[in-house]
Amino acid sequence: MIEIINMEPTLLEKIRKISEHYSPEHQLKKAKEEVRELLAELEAAQIINGKLILPGNTWSEVGDVNIMNIQLAMQHGKIDKVREQMEYKVNRQLRRIEAEKKKMAWQQGIMNRFTEVE
Repeated sequence: MIEIINMEPTLLEKIRKISEHYSPEHQLKKAKEEVRELLAELEAAQIINGKLILPGNTWSEVGDVNIMNIQLAMQHGKIDKVREQMEYKVNRQLRRIEAEKKKMAWQQGIMNRFTEVE
């Protein structure tokens, strides 16, 4: 006998279901709304005693924007393009960080030469 287990859909499956229910025009409008709400949260951030403090609702808005971005990519058949761009941009930034480290090490080496006492 085969037992059938009612499996909960994955988060991505749920997001896809929502993206299929609404029109691209509707989701574009909703995405803009969510981005504005996230921007308002980020604008309300404060630095207190040298520490960045984000408002409590920031993470909810980050979640909303991420969901809307995924839905837009799904609706336009661009999930692979988004993933490709994310890989490209992350790798580019990592290269920049390495270049910054090399430049800083070089500058420190020069400074050490000029400050050495003979």
